[in-house]
Amino acid sequence: MHSFARQMRELGRKQSRMIRDQAQVSAMKRKEEYLGARVPKDLRQKVIAKADSLGIPVSILIRNILEEAFNVHVMQGRDQVARTASTPDSLNAKFPGVIGWENIILNKDVACSGCSRLLLAGSAATFGLGTPREDHVVLCEKCREYA
Repeated sequence: MHSFARQMRELGRKQSRMIRDQAQVSAMKRKEEYLGARVPKDLRQKVIAKADSLGIPVSILIRNILEEAFNVHVMQGRDQVARTASTPDSLNAKFPGVIGWENIILNKDVACSGCSRLLLAGSAATFGLGTPREDHVVLCEKCREYA
């Protein structure tokens, strides 16, 4: 009886290892390159607070800041926007709660509603005015160009 129980436990362990390994392979295919950095505690807290205030993950905030700093435009997320927002009608489909669009100069930092890129205060953006009980939409110039 003990050997049967031992065999069943070992079989369960093998199966769980196989499932875990498959999940790790799948996750690694989705991930991009990893860049780690050591920062002072107060800077870390500021970054986390900023990401929370924008409603985006810290990793996306940091990626957006690095892209802005080096003027690099990773097209991965924007390709998806280009496919789904190739005409103004698709903007209506993607943001049905918007009743109008206006070009604005930002007064504070916000995340683009299309690609989550950080838009800094003073930069140009397109503002979508939402119907009552709908959120407003802010698009960067790249996401608006695809529309």
